[in-house]
Amino acid sequence: MSLQRILMPVDLAYPDVVKLEVEMALKLIAEDGVIDMLYVDDARVHHSMVPTVTGNAFSEHHLSAFDRVQTMLEQLVPRPHRGKSIVRNGVVFDEVVAQAKRSNADAIVMASAKPRLRSYLLGSNAAKVVRHAPCSVFVVR
Repeated sequence: MSLQRILMPVDLAYPDVVKLEVEMALKLIAEDGVIDMLYVDDARVHHSMVPTVTGNAFSEHHLSAFDRVQTMLEQLVPRPHRGKSIVRNGVVFDEVVAQAKRSNADAIVMASAKPRLRSYLLGSNAAKVVRHAPCSVFVVR
């Protein structure tokens, strides 16, 4: 299988997992294909930072996240396969599916934690992306 555009949602808190995602994506990608990295900041959605953070701090946080995604992309993805660094705010699975549609991704390569009872009941982001994505989804554990 050779894919032209792979969307790779990343969690900035787990860079070692991102390495595993990149390894998987590089096995799937076409010679001239690209990998876009997406980070979804859900802080405003869950209101975890809202009471203590101003709008300027959110803008700085967004720029910092973009810089971190860009650095990961440059360090982990070979130059010929580097696509875009993308940062969105919102609900993780919604933003992943929306970005896959926007960028016409051929596939999504994403990580998922080993399921716990809670995720069986509520559903993980990966499970929701698998159900709603407009393309194939490869889940790395």
